Amino acid sequence: MCNNHVTCTGSAANITKFKKVLQDGIEYMRTFHQATSLGVDIEEGYFFDLYINDQEKPTELVFTYDTKWAPNLKDLANVAKNAKLDMVCEYCECSFDIYGKATIDRHGFVNDDEVPSDFLDLIEYSDDDGWYTYDGTEYETIGDVIDERYEEWKQQKNS
Repeated sequence: MCNNHVTCTGSAANITKFKKVLQDGIEYMRTFHQATSLGVDIEEGYFFDLYINDQEKPTELVFTYDTKWAPNLKDLANVAKNAKLDMVCEYCECSFDIYGKATIDRHGFVNDDEVPSDFLDLIEYSDDDGWYTYDGTEYETIGDVIDERYEEWKQQKNS
């Protein structure tokens, strides 16, 4: 399964409307095990295990969901456009080494930054202690490595 963590930003009115759409999707999911609409037709992959995180700001909403293999960014872009919200989707399909962050604007334009295998190949995993090592430093999760070192690696590679 691909885990998707989405942060939406926009007007309080649009956030409130979209929260209702998500709640309707969750209700539908309880019967049919997947959300198939979210205000637009879903083409790439359904939304499984949809969950709305606690809302701390009226202009921001965070939700998580799963897809079968990869993030459904085309569908998420259509949802963002329909809801008139900007979205940032951090995704991870750990079994297939798919990690990334996609920024989607309220017009549905997507900028996807999938972590390349060139970087992932530099990360070592120890079966002995369960820790990841990158450039001599140990990390508890591969996500920690990506969060702390990926941008630096990209800058070095591009210079």
